[in-house]
Amino acid sequence: MHDQQVRTPWGTTKRGGFPALGVAIPAGLALAAALGVVAAAMGATESNPMLGGVVFALCLALPLVALVYAVVVDRGTIKGAADRPEESVESGWYDRAAAGAFTDLVLLAGAGATILAFIPANFPVDLKLVLPAVVLACFASFGIRYLVLQRKG
Repeated sequence: MHDQQVRTPWGTTKRGGFPALGVAIPAGLALAAALGVVAAAMGATESNPMLGGVVFALCLALPLVALVYAVVVDRGTIKGAADRPEESVESGWYDRAAAGAFTDLVLLAGAGATILAFIPANFPVDLKLVLPAVVLACFASFGIRYLVLQRKG
């Protein structure tokens, strides 16, 4: 734990002790603007590249600010943050839900491969839908398992 450091609601940077949001907001907006320029230069929208670049930058602004914040913030300086999050109850729920979801993924992939092996070659199976279906099943499995573990306490 950082006994000498003052904890603030948004924390400070790992190096220098600057306010983390004071670094994350301008850096994230600059990255979003740069990617907007790249999108406009590459013709994100053929009819109006400038509009496409602006929309691209606006859509990326918040996620990039959040990404920069996650990279630069020192967790030990955030008020109310757990000192050792890997030892929290929620971390245990996450680990158990992820392990169960992986088991579900292996079972689902095995069952799917077995079923596909017996489908005749002339039967139309759109393979573009198979992987998204597997990903959605994994999301659902993890989410349901996590919520059940959370409810159990």
